[in-house]
Order: sequence, then structure tokens, then C-alpha cells
Amino acid sequence: MDDTTSQHAGHGHGHGHRSFLPALGEHRPPVFYDALGRLIGAPRMYAAVAEVADLDASSAATVVDVGCGTGALLRRVGRDLPGVRLVGVDPDERMLTTARRKAVRSRERAVRDARWERGYAQEVPAADGTCDLVLSSLMFHHLDPTGRAEMLAEVRRVLRPGGALVLADFDGTPGPVPLRRRSPMLAFGPGELQGLLAEAGFAVRAEKRLRLLVGGVVVLRAEVV
Repeated sequence: MDDTTSQHAGHGHGHGHRSFLPALGEHRPPVFYDALGRLIGAPRMYAAVAEVADLDASSAATVVDVGCGTGALLRRVGRDLPGVRLVGVDPDERMLTTARRKAVRSRERAVRDARWERGYAQEVPAADGTCDLVLSSLMFHHLDPTGRAEMLAEVRRVLRPGGALVLADFDGTPGPVPLRRRSPMLAFGPGELQGLLAEAGFAVRAEKRLRLLVGGVVVLRAEVV
């Protein structure tokens, strides 16, 4: 889950030329970010992402998490799918440092072997057609409309034929803890994410909904059409 990439959450090549807002501000450490994720129920969302991704347990797929934060989602994927190649991308070097530290302690070889790269959603550091699965959890709502379009274009570029994007984000339905009216978590209303994916040339193939402490989340698996 990385909210870490506010208005400019992207990846890759010119990462020194983009600004970004860290997920929880400039001064809160990654440990605070992880604790908040557990509090709002992020582990259930990670399980839903892994379910919707629908990769075979023997898969050797290349899986890229755009806005990986401290790597919690990829650690979950690596636990379920030991043969995958994992790549985490985030603009915040503090998050990546924490992700690397947690990965080397993992029991799962796929997690220990993961690559952690600084980059942005609009500039994914991967060659054309080299990724089987791109993940994004609770990051997309931080992008402005231009950034969203650029990210989806980048996902199309890096996916192999038959590859998929699994996008998890807030769907505008309330949770037990009300949000302030202008919270970026309220960026999308019901069905809006599906519409943005369709405009970018994706077809939604699977959908799962769950409720976190701060709001409803929809998890979508989409393929290029």
C-alpha cells in the first residue's frame, strides 16, 4: 500500500525531476506508516489483491508494485507465490530502505531476492512488455488526473501480452471512521475507477470489495484490450 506518492507518484527514469508528497508527510517515519496500515485493515486488502491477481502458485511471473511503500504487499505475494520475481518501486528512499531491511529477513526466497527501485508511477523503471502483473494499492487516488492517465499508459507499456493490472483503491463508500470532506481518499465515487480504466484501454476481468476502517475499497484486475 503506498499512499507515498501524492500528486506525483510515478516511477523510473527521470525520478530526480519529479516532486512527491510522502504518504504520511515529511517527518513521520516508515514504522508509523506500517502501524497505520495495520490499524485500518491493510493486511485484508493485501490478501484480496493476492486473490484477485489469480496467479498460479507455480508462477514465475514478474510482479511490479507501483508505490510499494515498505513492501508489505510484495511480501504477501512472495509468501503465496514463491517462484515470482518481485520488483518494488517507490519515490521515497526511506520507504525503500525499510522495504529492503524487511525483505532480507524474510523466510521467502522471492522476497529476499526482490528488487527495490526508486521511481515514479508515470515512469515505471521497466522495459516495454516485460511485466506479467502490475500492482497498485491505495496510491492511485493521490495522483492528479494527468498523473493517473500517465500511470495507466505506463502500465500498458510495461505489461506483456496477457498481463494484468491489479488496482486497489478507495471507492467513495464510508467506513466506520469518517474522513474529512476534502480527503484525497474520497477522490473516486462508485464505478469511477472502472470508468478510468476503460478510458485507458483496459477491461476489468475481476472485482472484489472490502471495507477498511476509513472506507470501502475496490480491488480490480484489468487487462489491456
